[in-house]
Amino acid sequence: MITDISDLAGHDDPVAQVVVVGTGIAGVTVALHLARRGAEVILLESGREAFDPAIQALNELDFAGKPHRTVDPDAPYHRYLDPALRGISRLRRFGGTSMAWTGKWKYLQRSDFEPRPWVPDSDWPIDLDELLPHYRAAARECGFGDLEAAEHRPAVAALRRTVADHGLKLSSFYWEAEPMRTATRFGDEMRRMPNLHVILGATATELLCSPDGRRVEGVRCADLDGHRITVRGDQVVLAAGALETARLMLASDAVTEGGVGNANGLVGRFYTDHPKHHFGTLWPGPVLAANAALFQYAPKPRFCLCLSLDDRTQRAEGLLEHVIYLKPIYENRLEAARRLLRGGRAVRDGNGRAPFYRIKFVTEQAPHRDSRVRLGAEVDALGVRRAVLDWRFTDLDARSMARVVALSEDRIEACGLGRVDWGDDPPRLDGMTDAAHQMGTTRMAARPEDGVVDPHCRVWGTANLHVAGSAVFPTGPSYSPTFTILALARRLGDRLASGMGLPERSGDAIPEPMPRTG
Repeated sequence: MITDISDLAGHDDPVAQVVVVGTGIAGVTVALHLARRGAEVILLESGREAFDPAIQALNELDFAGKPHRTVDPDAPYHRYLDPALRGISRLRRFGGTSMAWTGKWKYLQRSDFEPRPWVPDSDWPIDLDELLPHYRAAARECGFGDLEAAEHRPAVAALRRTVADHGLKLSSFYWEAEPMRTATRFGDEMRRMPNLHVILGATATELLCSPDGRRVEGVRCADLDGHRITVRGDQVVLAAGALETARLMLASDAVTEGGVGNANGLVGRFYTDHPKHHFGTLWPGPVLAANAALFQYAPKPRFCLCLSLDDRTQRAEGLLEHVIYLKPIYENRLEAARRLLRGGRAVRDGNGRAPFYRIKFVTEQAPHRDSRVRLGAEVDALGVRRAVLDWRFTDLDARSMARVVALSEDRIEACGLGRVDWGDDPPRLDGMTDAAHQMGTTRMAARPEDGVVDPHCRVWGTANLHVAGSAVFPTGPSYSPTFTILALARRLGDRLASGMGLPERSGDAIPEPMPRTG
């Protein structure tokens, strides 16, 4: 069922076995995973069904380092969104930021989990085999098709061999026709479930801890109209995104100095994103012309490809994982006529003729302890201290980007994909935007001295507090973290269900698979 905080204020505290904060993909995945198996779950959401600018303003933060992009109705990206939402990287409404994302699903690769001695603090305490069952189950249930099979299509395998000879690698991602909006895709199911209680308008303002600080006994919530409730549960899962999860933990310092889970001063640290550059051009060569269908973006749903330097080069040169996406730019008849008069060439795919491809260059950021979220002196409309984001980079970030740009240009041309042209604006950190991929503020580690959550996403030093989402990522090597967010959330749901003695899932409503294209 779905209610509002205004319906509950003044009544007894809502109580459930599990309390989940946030209705984005991570929060809804955990909540439904448990509720479908019979658990009593409360799911909290700061926003309501309709977008409310006053509630959205609770996201406002201050920047001490590189700033994030801001709302820009004329932005060249996110053209599929209402102009009022272009540039928003975190959304407070039922469905969270899933209500504004693009729908690209990509596995992390096996090498992404492996130690990289040239990248400090880059270890994941789990490997790909831990997540593969959850990636695969999510793909089946959500109708994504088989990404592993897509990687081995004959045409992809042949192209992979061609680019591998020149030190490049290909990876696949699945692009949905309609991006998964949790409030849309699962809203009816959440309304029908008697053991799942979604409470809208309920902004989590404080975690209430036991006297020894080892248990979260309640989540204090408020709205802008003065309604107040405290929600209680045996287990608490924070799925409010990397910035707000860290902010809530830091602000909950009534029992533990510095905030919940912050005994080692790591909450909010190691913040990363994926800086990206949108404006390069690739003039296609013969290999791209012969494989144009593999790089087209439409019609969706479909499997698409992206490029990066191979693992051997990254290891030998001490580089981060930077990824290149190629978007065909199609011409109309008049443009085609002008091109032919100039003697220009174009490649054809299933959608038309493309004289060039737009390059999106996306960078991995090296973990950096002092790239962080902290609390400032100002408070928001609910009296919670505002977050300050100090987004910082290292010498490795700058060196790696310059080297990858140079090597990629040479290798893309050498293998016959085409000629890279950055024009007067090559990729550089000070000119790049964030990707709205906030990661790392409650990083996963094998020891409490190295991270905030353990390998099972439980906050070190607590018995019942867990984090779902990209806040737990130690690194963000491969662009598009959402599939890994989903897989980790399913894994956390399985672990909580097992600890609660819940029966195995049976008879779950599984969405119809989408048709596979490409």
